[in-house]
Order: sequence, then structure tokens, then C-alpha cells
Amino acid sequence: MTNGDHTTSTGMPPIEPSHAALDVIPVQAVGTARGVASSTVRSFADEGKTQVTATLDGLVTAVRDVATKLENSGAAPFAKYAHDAADAVAGWSASVQTKSVDELVDDTRTLVRTSPALAVGVSLAAGFILSRLFKAVAAPARRRAW
Repeated sequence: MTNGDHTTSTGMPPIEPSHAALDVIPVQAVGTARGVASSTVRSFADEGKTQVTATLDGLVTAVRDVATKLENSGAAPFAKYAHDAADAVAGWSASVQTKSVDELVDDTRTLVRTSPALAVGVSLAAGFILSRLFKAVAAPARRRAW
């Protein structure tokens, strides 16, 4: 083969190495991994949504119990605030229960865009609550280890 000639010694064009098959395999693997990860994350999100709803419903019950005790003790104005708070939390619980995970994510994005300071405050409060929860869960395990 000469420098200016694009044929082999047999007169045939040279075979260029093809990586097309190798390019398809990683793309397919990434697509499959993405699908598995997406379904796993969605499953965890649905479980989390169920747990949040149950927690909010428990909070509603507790606040309503406090409101009833306040009414019985003659603190009607405070009982009204407690009932209003319970109604608000019940509304949040119903909203979480009826919306899809995608809708909840969209609502969160909208909240962050419109009220970033509120979003940061809620994140800090949630982080504090989660850290206390994890400490409380880990404490009995540490005591059992001794």
C-alpha cells in the first residue's frame, strides 16, 4: 500500500476497526442500570411517602388528644389553636397521601424556587429531627453492645 493509495496490496479497501458494537453495549448497560436505579428510588420514595403519612396521622391524633385535654381543663382558646394545628397537619397528610411522588417533587421544587429561606429552614429542622431520631435508634444498640 502506498501513501496516497487507500487500498490494500490486494486492491481492496482497508477494513477500518469498528467500535460501534462496543459503543452500544455501555449505552445499553447504562440504560438498564438507570432503569433499575429509577425503580429502586421510586420504591423507596413510595415507602417513605407511606411512612410520612402514617407519622403525620399519628401527630394529628396526638394533637387532637392534647386539644381535648385542653378543652376539659378550661383552656378553650388554646384548644382551638391545637385543633387548628391538627387540621393543618391532617391536610398535609391527605395531600401527601393523594399526590404521586412526582407531584410531591414538583411541589418541593416550586417551594424552593418561591421561598428559598423557608426551604432552608425546613431542611435544617428536618435534619435536626432526623439526627435526633438516628441518635435515639442507635443508643439502644450501643447499650446492648456493652
